[in-house]
Amino acid sequence: MHKEVAAVPKTEQCKTSNGTLGELKFPHSKDYSPSSSVSSDNEQRSTSYLSVPVFAPEITSKSDNADLSSDDNQSTSSIPSNRRESHIRRISLVGVLLKKASKDFGRTVKTAADGELRSEFSTFAQTTSAHGIPMAVVARRMYVKAFWLCLTLSLFIYFIYQCTLVFDKYQRNDKIVNVELQFESAPFPAITVCNLNPFKRHLARTVPQISETLDAFHQAVTYSKDAANHYASDRSRRNTGEEQYPGGFHYVQFEPVLSDCDCIDESDRDCKQKDSVPMSNYSICICNYDRQDSSAWPCFNATTWIESTCPDCNDIGYCNLPETNGSTLLPCLCQTYGKYCLIRPDRLKRIWEFRGKVIPDKSSPFRADFMEQLKQLGYENMTDEVAITTKTKERMVLTMAGLPVHRRIALSYGKSEFIHMCSFNGQQCDIIADFKLHVDPAFGNCYTFNANKKNPLMSSRAGPSYGLRLMVFVNATDYLPTTEATGVRIAIHGQDEYPFPDTFGYSAPTGAVSSFGLSMRKVNRLSQPYGDCVPADRPLPENYIYMNYKYEPEGCYKSCYQSQIYDRCGCADPRYPVQNSSIRRCDSFDVLSRNCLIREGIRFTRNHSCRCKHPCQQDVYTTTYSAAKWPSGSFQVGQCGSDLEKCISYYRLVFYFIEYTQTYHAAMIEIYYEQMSYEVLTESVSYLVVNLISDIGGQAGLWLGASVITLLEMVIFVFRILTIYCRRGTDEAKNKFSGKFKSDSHQGSKNKKTESSSCTFDNQITFEVTPPDDSTNQRGDADEQNVQYHNNNRPNSLNENLYVVLPE
Repeated sequence: MHKEVAAVPKTEQCKTSNGTLGELKFPHSKDYSPSSSVSSDNEQRSTSYLSVPVFAPEITSKSDNADLSSDDNQSTSSIPSNRRESHIRRISLVGVLLKKASKDFGRTVKTAADGELRSEFSTFAQTTSAHGIPMAVVARRMYVKAFWLCLTLSLFIYFIYQCTLVFDKYQRNDKIVNVELQFESAPFPAITVCNLNPFKRHLARTVPQISETLDAFHQAVTYSKDAANHYASDRSRRNTGEEQYPGGFHYVQFEPVLSDCDCIDESDRDCKQKDSVPMSNYSICICNYDRQDSSAWPCFNATTWIESTCPDCNDIGYCNLPETNGSTLLPCLCQTYGKYCLIRPDRLKRIWEFRGKVIPDKSSPFRADFMEQLKQLGYENMTDEVAITTKTKERMVLTMAGLPVHRRIALSYGKSEFIHMCSFNGQQCDIIADFKLHVDPAFGNCYTFNANKKNPLMSSRAGPSYGLRLMVFVNATDYLPTTEATGVRIAIHGQDEYPFPDTFGYSAPTGAVSSFGLSMRKVNRLSQPYGDCVPADRPLPENYIYMNYKYEPEGCYKSCYQSQIYDRCGCADPRYPVQNSSIRRCDSFDVLSRNCLIREGIRFTRNHSCRCKHPCQQDVYTTTYSAAKWPSGSFQVGQCGSDLEKCISYYRLVFYFIEYTQTYHAAMIEIYYEQMSYEVLTESVSYLVVNLISDIGGQAGLWLGASVITLLEMVIFVFRILTIYCRRGTDEAKNKFSGKFKSDSHQGSKNKKTESSSCTFDNQITFEVTPPDDSTNQRGDADEQNVQYHNNNRPNSLNENLYVVLPE
């Protein structure tokens, strides 16, 4: 009869009645619960046995870590020494067998894991909802399997390609624009009206820099018409291009100028000034030129003037005589006959240069001087009148920007002088209260209607009668020579937007009624990552110069230009605002500063790195323009008495005068909504994550017959495979067998019955040794004890126990 002992908790040790038998370690993959009996365990699984005969004697031991051979307690074993050595040798054989069993057990674990992997792959291939794989698995013929495998692989590759296209579409962040029509009254925009002529000519002439710029313009235009391809050979450095007077004077009313003259009876005193070019030096005279009325009188032969130094001069241009006392000495020209002196500039002007109609011919002694002056003024190699006009405008705007604001306002047109009549929404306007002054660097005084940001006006109905109607007077007789057209400039913008009439304006001519039909669109753009715009709630850029207005691309562009000018010239362009008062503005009257502004402005126009975005919320006004001749010419006779013919003649003359005045000096402007509705354009994302998932799912279903369920199946399959590999790695790591055997002998009563000894291993494998009784020992080698190793070789069952069975 044999006794089988099941697994016990691994914390127990091998015990006998005589003491501790030993402690062995054996790697195993899993803990097992003890079984109640052998028979029940055999019924549940089939077990293979590895049996080795072992004779287990009664073992004696000594406590307190004594050696088995010690005889400190004066006790000896009841078993003969030859039998004891045989027992020890056989117990050592048990350890060898256990190592062998461990190796066999590791191979069994690996074999079971490989079988489980094959089972998982087979199960997944047969049960997956992807249609191609099961067809390849269940096919019996090899060529059918190859066909389905190739087809499935090809369709999978094409599915991956389609997925990349879908993902690229998602990465583009495409947008769609939704258009919605709102049927409600829209706020009326702000209207800024400017005269095309920025400054009055008779007042602008009082500014020396403006007068000299206009004289240079006349000289350049005259040259361009007469000698387009003749240039001076001297290419020396340009001078300032403006007259500089000694003593710090920038402006004088009277100045000496050179002119061609006809002197009566060859007298040097009574000479008549001419605008033609002198034929020789003998016909040259010097005249007193009045800047205010452009008159040149009196004129004396040039030989009657002498150069001298005067003790003092005034801002009118006259100087005290040289023999008088004064605080300073200034260069002057003194007339010997008239006994007066004028302050002498660095270069005397030539009347034929700025008032003449022709230029000096090649044989004239003044030809070289004329060409040199053109080069100094910046008009060298320029023969096109349009280009010359454009350059002169820029120079004049830059010069005017150097003047104080109140001085510029005084040189331009007043509110009541410019706007004569006004009505809005069928009601008369208050010209003084309803229009706000806006000083523009290019157009001078402009006036903005409906500029109140908090309370903008609303138009009750569509049509010209319910919009803004203006009659403006431009006074074309006082236009500058650089102003090429008569009329007004109109800018339509929001109340919180800065007006840019030079960039976004519309021109309306005089002598006509100009109608501008408005349509408003509200644009809502998407910001990052779908769009590239500036949100309304974001603070203005750091270098933005229009601080009291909302962000606009044009304002960003001018702010970028101002920053570049400040970095390269050390000062800001006076035509545009600055960020704070600590930034110095360039002096346009200074030669170096002005040349830097012109040079850097050209460089910026050709190449700049400004990146200005659109606002995310913007109101866009589109216009429809139409015009008709104005006034119509019809009139009423009115209250005429008995003499009807004289009355009609009087009114006809009055009408002709009014028609002439209004045709050349006045314009009628109408600005109104064409319809009482507006469009709202809203950008939205055209391809969301939901669309991406839907398209990928559609492609998977079309090419592979897969779905979300298939994806979950694959996730579970991968999880199970990883679990098997992880468990296999753990088993292999534990399969390094290490054992430790401890044996203690204890001297007990010889008549006491010997108890069985059991050993528990790390992985709960029990090794039990039951020594035979005396009768059994007398049988010698025939009374062997069986060591049995139970192993279940089924792949899915890794719960193994080691049993050592001894006969009772």
